[in-house]
Amino acid sequence: MEVRPLQFPNFVVDMDNGVFHFRVLLDHTEEVFRDFEIKSSSSFEELHEAIVGAFGFSGQEIASFYMSNEEWDKGEEITQMDMGGLGEAGIKTMKDTLISDMIFDKEDKLLYVYDFMRMWVFYVEVISIREIDSSAEYPKVILSVGDAPDESSKELIDSFPVDFNLDMEEFSGQGEGFENIDDYDEIL
Repeated sequence: MEVRPLQFPNFVVDMDNGVFHFRVLLDHTEEVFRDFEIKSSSSFEELHEAIVGAFGFSGQEIASFYMSNEEWDKGEEITQMDMGGLGEAGIKTMKDTLISDMIFDKEDKLLYVYDFMRMWVFYVEVISIREIDSSAEYPKVILSVGDAPDESSKELIDSFPVDFNLDMEEFSGQGEGFENIDDYDEIL
């Protein structure tokens, strides 16, 4: 793996010994964000754990990171797990992808989606990159603004709308139907 040092006007940060200062803003009605530092050699799984921990979420729901841009568009996905089970080439998982493999510059952006049934969306931006402090423990929250909502306070998204108030008698006797599976062949 190639080590890509970051170039800044007066110094170079070795990506294997650097610290990312992230600002993570929750898409919510109130202003809620956390700033924290994490080693550049950490995995996206460790970043996921740091985010859910900083916001007091359980971490029990499926999540994904998406590379992003200035307009906060979804780009390449970094999944929590390979859901295809096919080991497809190019699938990046949080466990196997280092932050330093995907983040290279100050102001790089990510979207983090947690719990796809409630769609908690977090905007993640690199505020700075610096040398590691050997006396510090990482990850660590360095700024906390606002009270994080309860993880279950957001309404579930109805992905499969079903009208349970249908009057099934409306459908009886209309068109060709069948009373058991053997009638299926007769309709064809």
